[in-house]
Amino acid sequence: MLASSLRSSARLSFQVSGGLRVTGYAMKTRYLFIRLSLLFLVLAGLFFPSYAAAGEELSEYGNPFTWVTLGKVRIKAEVVSSPEKLYLGLGRRPELAEGRGMLFILPRREVQNFCMRDMRFGLDFIWLAPGRVAGLTRNVSPLDQEACYRSPEPVAFVLEVPAGFCERNGIRVGDPATW
Repeated sequence: MLASSLRSSARLSFQVSGGLRVTGYAMKTRYLFIRLSLLFLVLAGLFFPSYAAAGEELSEYGNPFTWVTLGKVRIKAEVVSSPEKLYLGLGRRPELAEGRGMLFILPRREVQNFCMRDMRFGLDFIWLAPGRVAGLTRNVSPLDQEACYRSPEPVAFVLEVPAGFCERNGIRVGDPATW
């Protein structure tokens, strides 16, 4: 009698709160379900990156988009924040369409220095402080690859748009800015 009760208790059965009795079969089924669920999540993460899972649109270069509004003007901007993407920026690209831009999210709010490394077209730099345009550097030539362009005050956000964009759209220092 003692041996049979020991055998039956070895079948991994125990009582949990509320009086529910969980047997070895139920535990194995639950364990299998958890393992399969985790496997599914891992595979889903490999085939559907977080941006796609979140429903965000990505550029052809793999950067998420956001809308930046300066005054009454809306710009569809690629967002970059990793060190590699911040360094590359728009370099080596053939063009930047009107109404498009690149929003740099920098690690610290400080005076920023930008250059035209590997650029093939001109740019306007829009230096952004929280809620406003802090400064403008207009019509920067791609031919001047050695020059350094400095923000007029500490900023953590910079928007690059095609050269002449600020003039064509009446963008001014102090305009409200949201993104």
